[in-house]
Amino acid sequence: MPTRLDAPLKVTGGAKYGVDHNFPGMVYGYIVVSTIAHGEIESMDVTAAKSAPGVLGVYSPFDPRALNQATTPMFGETWVPLRDRQVTYVGQPIGFVVAETFEQARAAYRELPPLTSLEDGLATAIEASPGHVDAPPTLSVLEDAVESIKDAIAAGPVVVDATYRTASQNHTPMEPHSAVAVWADDTLTVYSGNQGAHLQAMALAMALGLDPAAVRAVNRSWVARSAARAAPRRPRSSRPPRPARWAGR
Repeated sequence: MPTRLDAPLKVTGGAKYGVDHNFPGMVYGYIVVSTIAHGEIESMDVTAAKSAPGVLGVYSPFDPRALNQATTPMFGETWVPLRDRQVTYVGQPIGFVVAETFEQARAAYRELPPLTSLEDGLATAIEASPGHVDAPPTLSVLEDAVESIKDAIAAGPVVVDATYRTASQNHTPMEPHSAVAVWADDTLTVYSGNQGAHLQAMALAMALGLDPAAVRAVNRSWVARSAARAAPRRPRSSRPPRPARWAGR
């Protein structure tokens, strides 16, 4: 079986990923994510976060960035972050903190308690469509003699009560989701893990309103052939005056 040329570097810790790039004067970003699956952000008090040590900026749907919606031939329209106050999944980015250090950005994130309305979200929720056109609208899992799940549990000799959680993603790349962006002489260079550098550069140029020739996407250690790294789905910032790094939580 042939050996991958990059395998020795990856298994010995010698591979250089996007998050490993360091530049003078670099600032750090931390994403605030939703803890509910469906709802609406009613307000977000960022006063304490903005005054936290080392914080340079706090962004939310109430202070959206000037980003265009990028469209790529393979993936179509990309989602623009911090533009919509509607929450549609757990882990959705709803805020972004920029600070002098990663620790300061993370500490300021804890000062951002968004107020959400689950009731409003439930009021606008719709029934999920059947998975197949011939599928029944409801599915019965009870035996003929059992009238309800509650009765079945009450009659059971042993009841196991437990909560099980599964990961939101099944991808297991070695490199965390991260990106380092550097501006120099009107050129943007982004170091990140992806399997389509040209698509990433194209999407970033559209989102930021730049000439495609002014955007470079660099990925020196290709990690995995997974959809999680196919293209940038969330271009996050307008032009910063200093190099910036974001790493997955």
